[in-house]
Amino acid sequence: MNEIKLMIFDLDGTIIDSADANYNAYHDALKEIGIDLTREFFNINCFNGQHYKQFLPMLIPDEKEGIIEKVHNRKQEIYKNNLKNINTHPYILEIINNNKGIKKLALATTAGKVAVENVLKNINMENIFDLIITGDDVIKRKPNPEVFLKCINYFNVLPKESVIFEDSDTGIEAAKYTGAWVIKIEKWAY
Repeated sequence: MNEIKLMIFDLDGTIIDSADANYNAYHDALKEIGIDLTREFFNINCFNGQHYKQFLPMLIPDEKEGIIEKVHNRKQEIYKNNLKNINTHPYILEIINNNKGIKKLALATTAGKVAVENVLKNINMENIFDLIITGDDVIKRKPNPEVFLKCINYFNVLPKESVIFEDSDTGIEAAKYTGAWVIKIEKWAY
């Protein structure tokens, strides 16, 4: 095994457990326009690396007056106000803290830049990563590996000198495609 020079971490489901906060924010934003978002629909269609522009049209088929963007913006407001309810993964934080200053650390997420900044500030991690790539920085989302390849290319390391921590199926698929080592975060048990 080559020496690992770069550690890449996904955010949602890997560093933080944001499933409930995301569900509640989307649920409340959609409820305001009379749509009931079930947890089952959310788990299947929304929280596996899917962009809101992919799943909100399933719930709001008659896009009028920018309603999808309005719902998403409202979700962001609600989410930001509920960040105190987000838990961090203690073992992932330990890995990050033990490698800070020793290896390059990157955050690679499909979440938007503003949401990422808010979360990192809330969990006191805004100055931890050497590089942050968000969904706003890529053209193609997971399972396309672009978000991870940008990190690898930025640090000019080989994929086999990199390890990616990821939880979602689409993220795992993207990570494997890079040729980097991949560690799947299965379930939160602490």
